[in-house]
Amino acid sequence: CNAAACPAFSTGPSVPSTCTCYPGYSGVVTPSVLAPYFNSTCAAVSCPAGTYGANPYSGCACPPGHSGNVTATTVPPYFVATCAPVACPANSTGVNVPAGCTCLAGFSGTVTASITAPYFLSTCAPVP
Repeated sequence: CNAAACPAFSTGPSVPSTCTCYPGYSGVVTPSVLAPYFNSTCAAVSCPAGTYGANPYSGCACPPGHSGNVTATTVPPYFVATCAPVACPANSTGVNVPAGCTCLAGFSGTVTASITAPYFLSTCAPVP
């Protein structure tokens, strides 16, 4: 007899030797006496609220104006999210970039949230 290989979305030496669902997937793999000789409930979890992407395994991203990342794990909730709003840039004021920043008096322009570092685009420049 040959040991059954781990099914899709799981990893390990073989079903009898224990398969675990991929990071970002919930569920379990258990041996069975019937073909295909395992039962698998491995299923991708959704990206955390406020982020976007398919699932933590294939990648979730923080929203514009936020630094940080989403990392898939093998323990509930199957991801770690460190997304945090970035502060308003120099020559602007406000709570943070996602909440909105306004150029200071004597400056004109805009502050727009971005998904790439430094997570904003600022055109605040001194008024001539």
